[in-house]
Amino acid sequence: MNAEQINARLFKAKKDKITIYPCHHLRASNLGHPCERYLYLLIRHWDEQKPIDVGLQNIFDLGNSLEEHTIKNIKEAGFEILTPTCRSWKIDNPHITGREDIRIKDDDGQLLPVEIKGISPFEYNKLNTIDDFKNSKKAYIKGYPAQLQIYMYYFEKEKGFFALTNKLTGETKFIEMPFDWDYADELLKKAERIYKCLEEEKLPDTCDDISFCENCQLSHICGNIRRNSTDILIDEELDALINRKQELQPIKSEYEKIDKEIKARVGQREKVLTGQYLIQRKSFIKKAYTVPESKQFRMTIKRL
Repeated sequence: MNAEQINARLFKAKKDKITIYPCHHLRASNLGHPCERYLYLLIRHWDEQKPIDVGLQNIFDLGNSLEEHTIKNIKEAGFEILTPTCRSWKIDNPHITGREDIRIKDDDGQLLPVEIKGISPFEYNKLNTIDDFKNSKKAYIKGYPAQLQIYMYYFEKEKGFFALTNKLTGETKFIEMPFDWDYADELLKKAERIYKCLEEEKLPDTCDDISFCENCQLSHICGNIRRNSTDILIDEELDALINRKQELQPIKSEYEKIDKEIKARVGQREKVLTGQYLIQRKSFIKKAYTVPESKQFRMTIKRL
């Protein structure tokens, strides 16, 4: 047995866990998705979804373990919580199912819904209010408030909480979300529109945000695949420059490596005489200055 064989078995174990689950109605967890056509297709063609990859399966499994860690953090702080015993509950009209992660007991004895999320360190620091969720550039984070809003609607509570846990440090923080009837009503009407389209077998419109099309598991049957436009330029000289850049990349890396080795050998000595060279090390003062704020661009180059 070697490391390669172990890694192969680890990969296979995760791959064998990948499952496409039936979807016959809307769920609180996906109602925040902005594309109504996707939600329509998810019910109509759930069995035709593209399966997730092993990387995403690992992320889901990590999320499950972080949920247990988060609950432990909350209990250690002395809070009383209730974990759901049933598989899910439902709102009848329109039909929306849900299952809160936990409910936490308030000072007056109320049980308030809590949605637990494992978050990257970068997002963990950025998310401090509900507006931060709604203004996020991450599609999945934008959809989170809808999920918690439906929980509050079902339990008839004036507020609920997100319990965010930092995936790097394990730290947990709570963010409060007040019940917003207008927002909840908007979500219920959205559900009604989708069910009406299902009844009439009429495709809803797609959302305006093209970024949701990029990794859509139902894009192959959507009929309206959109991608960000690309400026096409056939430029052979540009090809030649990029090719030359790629050729020089190893040389640049080798130059930087050797330069570091030379500096390390010279160390703190002011003068070093080799068989062919005189090396002199002199100090100078580097003036401090502030770079004014400006818009920058990062360019990546990929071979077609």
